[in-house]
Amino acid sequence: MGNFLKQYFETGKEVILKPVDFFRTMPTLGGYKDPLVFALITAVIMGIGLTIITLGVGFLAIIFAPIAVIISIFLAALLLQLCAKIMGGSGTYEGTVRLIAYANVVNVIGWIPIVSILGSIYGLVLTVIGLREVHKLSTGKAIVAALIAIAIVFVVVVLLAVIGIGITGYVPR
Repeated sequence: MGNFLKQYFETGKEVILKPVDFFRTMPTLGGYKDPLVFALITAVIMGIGLTIITLGVGFLAIIFAPIAVIISIFLAALLLQLCAKIMGGSGTYEGTVRLIAYANVVNVIGWIPIVSILGSIYGLVLTVIGLREVHKLSTGKAIVAALIAIAIVFVVVVLLAVIGIGITGYVPR
């Protein structure tokens, strides 16, 4: 178990401190197991952190965070794959899943108020670097692909909110 966690922290350190080298040499094929296990460990750490910071109220986060993370990785990869292809990218869906799984390392601090904002920003940086390396895009095109994905998510969230207000008639005050 100690070696397993040691490998997790070594990989996380490499993603955070040397993202260009990491994503440039990251295998884009070979299955989903290793990157998803990495993302699951990150999610469990985040869930434990949420449990601590909420004095136990967030206990369910230990269970639901990993499920939400896995679902979000596959959905985010689908959207980013599409956006990268629009920008002329050549990477595979599996490579995109892998880059998202490893870029999620920032969620280790995702439970810390305010600091999580910096983590989210760095997560976006990691995603752009990963898109650039995995899809062989210029930095500018990788940024545009990421921004298109963010814009699509924003529009979907706003539409769902509008639909929800329309259905329920509830407007928060």
